[in-house]
Amino acid sequence: MRSPLGIGSGFAGLASSLAALSAGLPLGLALIAGSAIVALTGTAALVLGWGPKAAVAASEAALRRLREKKIQHAEETRGRLSRIRIADGKVAEAAGLVALAAGEYLDACRREGRNDPLADEALEESLGIVDIFLKEMDEAATEKRFSLEDRDPFTGAEERVAASLREKALLLREGRIQIDGGLTSSGLMSVREEIE
Repeated sequence: MRSPLGIGSGFAGLASSLAALSAGLPLGLALIAGSAIVALTGTAALVLGWGPKAAVAASEAALRRLREKKIQHAEETRGRLSRIRIADGKVAEAAGLVALAAGEYLDACRREGRNDPLADEALEESLGIVDIFLKEMDEAATEKRFSLEDRDPFTGAEERVAASLREKALLLREGRIQIDGGLTSSGLMSVREEIE
């Protein structure tokens, strides 16, 4: 009853009941008339296959909306990551690589109308990793400024964070390749050249 066909038949049944009441029929007959419209529509939908088609169409539309929402969220995450300013170094370079890979991935998502949950998660985790790094840099600056002891050292922070971000960029690139049909850029170009 949640498909457009089911909702439409419900309204048609209600309208026919109201029309029967306004024509002067007793309430019982008006309800039977409305129920008959719903039953006839349901039977016709079953016999002609409208019901399953409408249900599939409604399900596909819901799935498209969900994917669109996920792609939109990934675009917002990429935007937030791209706006973060990190001092030059390995982490800044790796964060730039993630933003680039995310852009390629999102272009493929828009073009093909689908997404890769692993790539979405990698992008989200990248933002969290950068946040961890920035928090550590803020803490280190505060400790240095006030000559405080570092009670929670993050040894090799830049190298570890950069390596993790490069791994996330790789996952985003793999997600893009999966969405593009499992082909690399050179493979896609070869296919286009063969078609032409």
